[in-house]
Amino acid sequence: MTLTLRRLRIEITSLPAELLQLGALVVAVARGLDYIRLPADLTPDSLSVIEAALPFDVWGWIFLTAGAVGLLGIFVSRIPMTALAHGVLFGLYLVFGIGALAELADRDFLYGWRTAVGWVLGAAAVHLVLADASIDGWRRTRAR
Repeated sequence: MTLTLRRLRIEITSLPAELLQLGALVVAVARGLDYIRLPADLTPDSLSVIEAALPFDVWGWIFLTAGAVGLLGIFVSRIPMTALAHGVLFGLYLVFGIGALAELADRDFLYGWRTAVGWVLGAAAVHLVLADASIDGWRRTRAR
């Protein structure tokens, strides 16, 4: 598969797409493990209202499970596990990003953009694209 976007001047082939998917899922597993293993006395003070809604280890298990399901889905193609995992991760990063943006309103939007923008325009966008590509790939494989 090759996708060429003339305006963006990029060409995406299977190998880079597969590496991006693998990397994004490994990051989710790593984030989950980090959240689970974080000592309670080291919980960051700057949590958004969304992050503070659940204990860090619960968020960790959600990230870890989604990443692991996605990685398993790379090898088990009977059900669209990878697409489901990317969909869950898209939702998580989008909600975390929106929560971080909401926190900026209390600070007059002067600083603190990097995390919110990274979650929404970085991680959430990547997982949205990968969810769509994964479900398309699963449908093609299933049709054979």
